[in-house]
Amino acid sequence: MKKLALSLLVCASLYASTTHTAKVLETMNSGGYTYIKVQDGKDSYWVAMTQRDVKPGDTINYSEQGWMQKFHSKTLNRTFDKILFAADATAAPQQQMQTMKPNVMNSKYEQDGSVSIAKLFKYRDKYADSKVKVIGKVTKVSKQIMGKNWVHIQDGSSFMGKDDLVFTTKEKAPKVGSVVVAIGVAKKDVDFGYGYFYPLIIQEATFSSK
Repeated sequence: MKKLALSLLVCASLYASTTHTAKVLETMNSGGYTYIKVQDGKDSYWVAMTQRDVKPGDTINYSEQGWMQKFHSKTLNRTFDKILFAADATAAPQQQMQTMKPNVMNSKYEQDGSVSIAKLFKYRDKYADSKVKVIGKVTKVSKQIMGKNWVHIQDGSSFMGKDDLVFTTKEKAPKVGSVVVAIGVAKKDVDFGYGYFYPLIIQEATFSSK
């Protein structure tokens, strides 16, 4: 279970969570964790979370942290082809609907030569593999994971609910709460393995004070 606990901790530190609402099909508890098979729209899959009281037929909300392929649970003596690590699952009323933030395309920090996070997500095909400059506030820093510092930045813009952009760097990470000028190479659909998949991420980043 140490492997699962570490995976949940690392995933939580890296991901800007996506929330799902799904129906519980099957559930089992083992080693302090709950494994839940869910029906999410047309898809069914397994979710792993810290132990909680759910039963078949419940509708739950959970926050996506990351996928793992061929995950083996020693306490269950079972290998899952793929499983989603998740958090914050709670029983949800059937009528509860997720509200999406309205699109805000412009950054409140934007200057000549910089681009908003919303525009980077919307036009990620255009910006892929190019150097970009973003000005925004540091909201989270995860240090020395996979040999890099992972810096989350927001700038007040949002596209389809995406308002948090991750920058990776081997340099010293800026402080949480600081407003910085971040420059790096935009990459789309980056898969680091072990469920670490990003539709957009900025690599080789450098930071300076605004």
